[in-house]
Amino acid sequence: MNPADQRQALREAAHWHARFLAAPDCAENRAQWQAWLDEAPLHGWAWGRLEQLQAGLAGVHGPLARHTLAAGQIGTGRRKVLKTLVLGVGLAGVAWTGYRNAPIWLADVRTATGERRSLTLQDGTRLTLNTASVVDIRYSAEQRLIVLVEGEIAVHTAADSRPLRVRTVHGDMRALGTDFTVRLHADCTELSVIEHAVAVHNAASAHEVRVEAGMALAFDNGLLPEPRPAEMARTAWRDGQLVLDGWPLRRALAELQRYRPGVLSCSDDVAGLRLAGVYPLDDTDRALVAIAEALQLKVSTWTRYWVRLMPATS
Repeated sequence: MNPADQRQALREAAHWHARFLAAPDCAENRAQWQAWLDEAPLHGWAWGRLEQLQAGLAGVHGPLARHTLAAGQIGTGRRKVLKTLVLGVGLAGVAWTGYRNAPIWLADVRTATGERRSLTLQDGTRLTLNTASVVDIRYSAEQRLIVLVEGEIAVHTAADSRPLRVRTVHGDMRALGTDFTVRLHADCTELSVIEHAVAVHNAASAHEVRVEAGMALAFDNGLLPEPRPAEMARTAWRDGQLVLDGWPLRRALAELQRYRPGVLSCSDDVAGLRLAGVYPLDDTDRALVAIAEALQLKVSTWTRYWVRLMPATS
């Protein structure tokens, strides 16, 4: 098999994995995936490698993973596969951390770094907070309002006569019977719609902008831009996974940094190396082992809170 074709097939497999995570019960996704799988033997090979690495990494955890990497105890066959695929895969069914139910009147619901929390609100709406997130829940007889103060949330709305809105410092998002995620950045709000649609409005715009399923909108306090195709891989955090499709190492580490305390970095000479694959967010040590193995890098640690990826020869 041609190496370039293999890499392309693996990127497509990672893409399909991300789509399944974003909408696990979507029959249309499954039918399209099956068509892709049947299209070429190479696609079956790529999907098989994805599943193989999921199973292989399932047993490597935390300090044990660091010891295994340092001691070079990962088999040469698996090392060769990782090097060829440049693909790190975590468990498909990662256990959620910090799961609890909370009453609707509990304001300023928070998650710590590395924690996710799922709430079923009074009306049946499912709200999930990502790492280091803060929300204020304001329900009344007239409205359902979720104020995102910090971080990122996923919302799966329940039917109700009252409108449901999510608010950030940049504007309001009105759910139109939908499933969507909202992330608050320092300079903008990022909305990704998974099912149905969301209407966005802010003080600078006279009219709402409707964002359909599969689309995203990044907006600030200025005029609302046009929606763009969403990166559905960005919603995989709901299932405890970081899905990458050709991300530069520096960007991947910056995203992983959100889920662990301390400093996570890499040397400039490896910062542009690209990754495709699925990594576990509930065990960032194991994710780092997979990344280092895939790119043949060395993990240098100064306590657990200072980690740097460097060339293996340095």
